[in-house]
Amino acid sequence: MMAFHMDSISYSTTGFLDRNLDAALDAIAAAGFTQAEILGQEPHLAEIPKGQALRGFCSSLHSRGFSGLTVHAPMGHNVLGAPEEDWRREKVEVLAGYLRFAGAIGASAVVIHPVPNPCFVSDPDAPDLPEQMRQATEQSLDDLILVAEEAGVRILLENLPYDCLYPFLNMTELRKLVDPYPADALGLLIDTGHAWTAKRDPAIEILAAGPRLWGTHLQDVDHDNPRDDHWVPTLGDLDWDAIRFALAQVGYAGAWTFEASRSRYGETQEEMARISRKVAESWGLCP
Repeated sequence: MMAFHMDSISYSTTGFLDRNLDAALDAIAAAGFTQAEILGQEPHLAEIPKGQALRGFCSSLHSRGFSGLTVHAPMGHNVLGAPEEDWRREKVEVLAGYLRFAGAIGASAVVIHPVPNPCFVSDPDAPDLPEQMRQATEQSLDDLILVAEEAGVRILLENLPYDCLYPFLNMTELRKLVDPYPADALGLLIDTGHAWTAKRDPAIEILAAGPRLWGTHLQDVDHDNPRDDHWVPTLGDLDWDAIRFALAQVGYAGAWTFEASRSRYGETQEEMARISRKVAESWGLCP
């Protein structure tokens, strides 16, 4: 029998991209979740609330009964390893803002993508790009670790599904990157669908992350033609018994965050959230 922390399930607001943040959080609460991951971009949290707006936001979270939160920093160009210095400096400031916001609302972690999708890079196949991204990622982390420590939150770096030679896409490289930094300020997040889309076994990736694993994006994909499908776990072809066993082996103690945003069999967004809750129940993660 695998032992897991009870009531540690969460649902990402990316499951409700058809509505604003308030409506997304209402739907997540209605599905039985008391934890949520907030997407830091449109249509959810593109602008960080401050002052009275921030206090009102915290009150609205409390009124819905949320006891655990994480924040997903904006994606796209908002990465650590921007290969141009002006780009890098600009996004460090953006990411620092989301770290401070996460601390202000009592969130435990902020998910950040280490490097950009090749589609955002002007010359994506330039031979010097991997080294530029490697140096930029390390410099950005040096800048942001202090912010994370002051905010009392942990940065979580996510494995990515890109088919390219960029650094820090898989857990082996990410683990080497994070090991020199304080564990309370920097960890890793496994996206199960990203792993299989990148032709990597999610269970092996989990073992590579080891004790630095503090986050999950649980989503399912097709076995033979995975396209980062974001189906509800168990509705695709991933080996969830192996994934759960690997999480038990590393003593995983973070949130089990379901990131289902696409229908496999015509499910509505509300149905995907409810099915995810039932999957969590069947895994013994909640009563």
